[in-house]
Amino acid sequence: MTESIIASWVAEAKQKLKEGRLLASDMDELLSVAGATGRRRQRLLYLHAASPNLHSPLVGGALHEPVAGALAQIDPLAPELPYNSVHDAILHGWRVIHFPQQLAPYHDREIDLIGYEFVLEQLVET
Repeated sequence: MTESIIASWVAEAKQKLKEGRLLASDMDELLSVAGATGRRRQRLLYLHAASPNLHSPLVGGALHEPVAGALAQIDPLAPELPYNSVHDAILHGWRVIHFPQQLAPYHDREIDLIGYEFVLEQLVET
């Protein structure tokens, strides 16, 4: 969002410069726009898939928001997840920051894990 504001300001400033109307106050305005950038915070999305394949169906997940005291917003056992696969989440702007270990297949009842865990992030301005 801030990038588009700065790009717009630069386009306007180029026109003013071309016309000889660029002022010191315009530079002050740029500083205030550039300083308006908020802090970036990381949203985390844990997705548990049936296999280590990005297109594999999901079996669970949890969304962690960058807010003090926030709890996971997705029940790991909920039937309705926001995405059908890790690939779907990537298409929606999430970035994978952790891939599951490529271990041999296992059954959930034999190990205390839910599927293959992918950790994804989105950076948001605050």
